[in-house]
Amino acid sequence: MKPTAARRAPRLSRPRPAAAIVLSLLAALVLPAAVHAAPAPLSLGFVDGVFDGPDSSIWLQRAAAAGSNVVRINVGWNVPETPRKPAGFDALDPASPDYNFAPADAAIKEATADGMRVIANFTGAPRWAQGPNMPRSATPGTWEPNDLDIQQYAIALATRYSGHFPDPADPLKMLPKVWAFQLWNEPNLPLYLSPQWQHGRPVSPVIYRGMLNAFYRGIKSVDPGALVVTAGTAPFGDPPPYGPRVSPALFWRVALCVQQVGTQLRDSHCSDPAHFDALAHHPYSVGEPSTKALNADDVSIPDIGKLTRILRVAERGGTALPRIHHPIWVTEVGYNTKPPNPQGVPVQEDARWVEQALELLWSQGVSLIIWNNIADDPPVPSYLLTSQSGIYYLDGRPKPALTAFQFPVVPWRQHGVVEVWGRAPSSGRLALEVQDGNNWKTISSLNVHKGSTFLTHFVDTQSLTLRGQLNGLTSVSLPLH
Repeated sequence: MKPTAARRAPRLSRPRPAAAIVLSLLAALVLPAAVHAAPAPLSLGFVDGVFDGPDSSIWLQRAAAAGSNVVRINVGWNVPETPRKPAGFDALDPASPDYNFAPADAAIKEATADGMRVIANFTGAPRWAQGPNMPRSATPGTWEPNDLDIQQYAIALATRYSGHFPDPADPLKMLPKVWAFQLWNEPNLPLYLSPQWQHGRPVSPVIYRGMLNAFYRGIKSVDPGALVVTAGTAPFGDPPPYGPRVSPALFWRVALCVQQVGTQLRDSHCSDPAHFDALAHHPYSVGEPSTKALNADDVSIPDIGKLTRILRVAERGGTALPRIHHPIWVTEVGYNTKPPNPQGVPVQEDARWVEQALELLWSQGVSLIIWNNIADDPPVPSYLLTSQSGIYYLDGRPKPALTAFQFPVVPWRQHGVVEVWGRAPSSGRLALEVQDGNNWKTISSLNVHKGSTFLTHFVDTQSLTLRGQLNGLTSVSLPLH
């Protein structure tokens, strides 16, 4: 989905138990700062077409330098677009000449060499792997993809990227092992999966559940340890009869066989419960990160709890399998910036929004966030139809958002205490500084490790602005709210 931006909204409050507040105040009076034990980790990454383009090596190195430890790469379902499956085509064989894995091979090898884990993703079925009676209005590649064909392609994917498949470009080496496989993109939009509705009822979640289970069977038959990730759902839908999209919360209730009765969620019988290892979503926001979605079943950055509730009910009822605690991942999010997009968020404000988005998602239990993009798209055919949400401009110049992504430091006031969350770009002694007139004064410091999150607090200060310093890198300065 293309990132957007609009009106402002107040920051989310974070309720804390009264006892915790008292302990925090006492600790802060004794020590300069008290650090919460072992904050939950956060993985960061990017999705961008430049990773399989001519300058992929440069951009993957920049992604790693920005703190990315994950990259989402589109492998495609690159086979002949014929009405019928090609004669003699062995869909289970990843070495079949009817497959074209060369671009994906190169991108996955480079990403792995730069120390990043790969999420391999594809969207769109060939003509011969779609359902019958496709209407002319349906987007090519979207119409009722065939479960068996998806399962066979999953087997080919998992085999090729198992870590045990010879590299065609260097047969003495093996292609890298892919960490996770993601099926499809935004299946609650007709642009990617159709039909969405039939007779006023959402059918895309049912279609997708069958696709997902087939994909899961295929991947796990080759490598039981490989992760299977659901498609990231788009944040907004259209309740019938207003439009063609299915809202994400409704999509997942149907896909995970969860009923809503009033405000309550209940599990229900499901003959083919969904199988996956992580549930993904794309929580773009219309406005700053704390702006909640207007419709009850839409899910923007501060609304992840809507999906968490559905997922936990499904887990308890056995309609989200296997019986594990499934994490929620954000596999796409971002904001268009001005410049270059005339309708985007001013770049300095965008830097603050990047930090706030990361913290808000982390605070709701999201353990992986993938930013769209690392570099701006060229505005072809227009700014409206492309994304300028990179942390770099198209010409390779960094935006202020690069520092925000690499070294997020987010403070807020709560009950007389200043709390600070962040993620460390390197290991060392982190200094937290507040503005004192034209100068900066260190008010707290702590030891951090590269890629780790930290959460600390200290007694409220009259200063309105805070920043972090670590090994010569200065974070974006943020006002205290």
